[in-house]
Amino acid sequence: MKTTNSSDTKTYLEGIGTICLRRSSRTRMIRLKVDHKEGVVVVFPYHIPEKYAIDFAGRKKSWIKKSLQQQAELKNRYTIFREDTEFRTRNHTLTIQKHSRATIKSVVNKHNILIWYPEFAHVEDERIQKVIRRAIEETWRIEAKQYLPIRTKELALKFGFRYNRVFVKKISTRWGSCSSRNNINLNIQLMRLPDKLIDYVILHELVHTDQKHHQAGFWNLLETILPGAKKLDKSLNSYHLKFW
Repeated sequence: MKTTNSSDTKTYLEGIGTICLRRSSRTRMIRLKVDHKEGVVVVFPYHIPEKYAIDFAGRKKSWIKKSLQQQAELKNRYTIFREDTEFRTRNHTLTIQKHSRATIKSVVNKHNILIWYPEFAHVEDERIQKVIRRAIEETWRIEAKQYLPIRTKELALKFGFRYNRVFVKKISTRWGSCSSRNNINLNIQLMRLPDKLIDYVILHELVHTDQKHHQAGFWNLLETILPGAKKLDKSLNSYHLKFW
């Protein structure tokens, strides 16, 4: 067993491999998560013995195996950017090239995402890929702030919805949300999607200004203004927030 920090330890679970045990003051029960970076993590309160957490994971082996398989399948879809990768955002083109310096550099200008990496390095190096993704996300942020509030206003006017404010930010678990005060939050990663799906997400949240649930009334209203809304909702499954 190897200690990684004050609250995490690693142990071996037969049939699964190494898992992480994480004590947390923020949880009241034992819970499991499978993360593409951390692997299998068992989170449990400080007052629960470690043995109980391990036994809990042992009883959930089938679920863990299924989740690991799903993560592996998703990871195969993870985009690796190379010099010959053709990648465009709404308004920008990605260019990756080597230079004689020992640093990794990124620049986002009016029409381009420019990446330079050391000539002695391999473009698939995780550090280089991280810089590329960070530059692309910054580009999405710029484009999203320019496009999404305007598009939300257009659709609200067209279909007679009233909202308070629009916030554009990086959201790790959803494409958008609508608060009880009718503030609409939109994910910068919406800029990855085709226009019809961007409109679907915006309209989905605008309908929530009137229908604060996902019951029949919500879907009936959404289908009225956007026929085929449920099919568009299902098509979002092909775009995963963690892997792009």
